[in-house]
Amino acid sequence: MDDAPEGFDGEVAVTVGGEPSRNAHATLAARFDPLAGHVVWTGRVRLELPPGAELIIGTPHGSARAEVTERDVWGNARVRGLGRPPFPVELLDGSGDAAS
Repeated sequence: MDDAPEGFDGEVAVTVGGEPSRNAHATLAARFDPLAGHVVWTGRVRLELPPGAELIIGTPHGSARAEVTERDVWGNARVRGLGRPPFPVELLDGSGDAAS
């Protein structure tokens, strides 16, 4: 297995608090972090959300909690995953095409 990050690039459903779900484009990546001792995932969602906001990101493979860490210069939300990624990760699933 190579060390390249696995990920997802496409449309997602984003839910923040009790607000209705919104569709947005997201680029998400997962990798094994040897210092943390587990898979971590991060990414960018094309929505303006405040730093510290918790959200649910839904992909065709599943959904997961994330936290907004900052806004980039274009106003997109940079996110850090909280738990298992919402897309297949070979290290976790045993194959790249397994659904969660």
